[in-house]
Amino acid sequence: MLDEHATLYTSIATVPLYNRAAYSFPMLELLALTRDARESCSENQECISRLSDLDDMIGRLSELSFGLARKIAENPGSVAVGDPRLEEIDAYFYSVLERVVDVRLAADAKVALVVSKSSLDGKWFTRMLLSCGVASALLLLSLIHGNGRIGAHLRRSLTRLEHQARYDALTDLPNRVLLGEHLSESLVRAAATGQNVSVLFLDLDRFKDVNDSLGHRIGDLLLQAVARRLQRLLRATDFVARYGGDEFVIVAERADAKQLTEMLDTLIHEMSEPYRIGEHELYLEASIGVSTFPQDGAQPELLTRNADAALYVAKSRGRNGYQFYEPELSRAAAEKLRLTTRLRRAAKANELYLAYQPQIDMKTGCIVGAEALLRWHDDELGEVSPAVFIPLAEETGLIQSIGTWVLRQACLQASAWVRSGLPPVRISVNVSPLQLERADLPGVVRSALDDAHWPAELLELEVTEGTLMRNAEEAQRAFRELRELGVSIAIDDFGTGYSSLSYLKRFSVDRIKIDRAFVCEIGRDKELEALSLAIIAIAETLSFDVVAEGVELDVQREFLVRHGCTVAQGFLFSPAVSPEALAQLLGKTAVASSLSVASFRGFAL
Repeated sequence: MLDEHATLYTSIATVPLYNRAAYSFPMLELLALTRDARESCSENQECISRLSDLDDMIGRLSELSFGLARKIAENPGSVAVGDPRLEEIDAYFYSVLERVVDVRLAADAKVALVVSKSSLDGKWFTRMLLSCGVASALLLLSLIHGNGRIGAHLRRSLTRLEHQARYDALTDLPNRVLLGEHLSESLVRAAATGQNVSVLFLDLDRFKDVNDSLGHRIGDLLLQAVARRLQRLLRATDFVARYGGDEFVIVAERADAKQLTEMLDTLIHEMSEPYRIGEHELYLEASIGVSTFPQDGAQPELLTRNADAALYVAKSRGRNGYQFYEPELSRAAAEKLRLTTRLRRAAKANELYLAYQPQIDMKTGCIVGAEALLRWHDDELGEVSPAVFIPLAEETGLIQSIGTWVLRQACLQASAWVRSGLPPVRISVNVSPLQLERADLPGVVRSALDDAHWPAELLELEVTEGTLMRNAEEAQRAFRELRELGVSIAIDDFGTGYSSLSYLKRFSVDRIKIDRAFVCEIGRDKELEALSLAIIAIAETLSFDVVAEGVELDVQREFLVRHGCTVAQGFLFSPAVSPEALAQLLGKTAVASSLSVASFRGFAL
């Protein structure tokens, strides 16, 4: 069955439980309904014919169901909600149940009469059957037919419920249910006529910024305005649904390549026009992924999934554009899903770990700090680059829990070094933009410091220049609270982003780090050497400390020291190493006197 973590747990011995939006229906009850239908057939040839098909369908359903159950038993946790195999079984189960209704209607004239006189169809009876069983379904239909006042009320209620089941409550656009039905019908028509059907998966770029800055009420009004604009832009033969959140799906029938491209160009252009919401003039952009029947798939689920894969590429290429599906996108999406699944397991099983790269005073050779760097070794994938898994963690929201763990673990490790008799060093921890946007980041930091009994003066948080610009007001508030705690702030990879001096002063940072891209060119490129000199001069003018990253050669060290940058990290001194290896390095060299044990006065070590 499905638990709150949306993970399927089953075994060969259990009876699978099928779940759709409005019902839960076990296999045994389906078989009981089938038995009743079989007993009601008697000599009715039409009924017997349908019953033969039903037996074949149940056999196929059993194969699908228990085949998947065996796979899950062999590899627990391998199937989650949304898995195409589950969706296939779920859809097939519903088809079998509809066939049960067909048999029952063919076998029982009374049932057929009640259904027909209710001015409803067999699908209505199927839905009632799913919700409340045969007897209750027949009673409801009888009331609809036999009592004018009750019948009218029930009809209105059923019509309202039918609308709610198929239309989005906020925008009144069709929802996923109606989208699936419409797309299925479109594909049947297209298969018969040989025409194309294209699925356009549209996502609003940075819609979250509107919700975060102006609130969900304005965000909802904006979504309604987007829905109206989409309806205005599309042809009468096109279909648009709200897929969820800020995502919309358009089904375009009878559109050749030229018409489709013109439609996409129009959508991209028109969606970027301003929206007037109350006193606000808001600007949005859209990214669109496109898949087309028949070349990109013949099933609704596959076409939608492929359009979603193309959308992901469109967003990764700068947003505000569109991308047609290509087969390799599915492979990339599958690999991304695989990585994401293994990352979730690694985070849950504490398989992530920290390595520490020492920061060196190049004049004295003393270790004056250490940067905590997140690492992931997977039994199947080997060492996974942070450049690969950190963006995945941010995209999935895992970065919040992972980031909290990194802060706490780094402080605990630094405290453990001191308790073992080693001198204290400043610990630097990288902070994601998503962590900075959390209102409780200062609280998370305070908790990590308290748990480890680590002084705030020896904790440094590193953020990128882009993080400052992403949400400047929120960043300024968080920095102010962090600095009140005594925590210092460093700008990582300085010189690669906005490099705004006014922002540096506004955020009152303590340290800037020269990016390795500039450091590695020292001794090779005079113009890039000049950039390093400019960053050192900025730091000196604004009274910031400066640290050079990626120092690998003596010529780089000599150049930096000669021009006033005395602290660096890089392979020339040490790569990122285990806590035990850094402890050995700390035991061989004293750190600067400004970071003495006196910093721990008042802390219980």
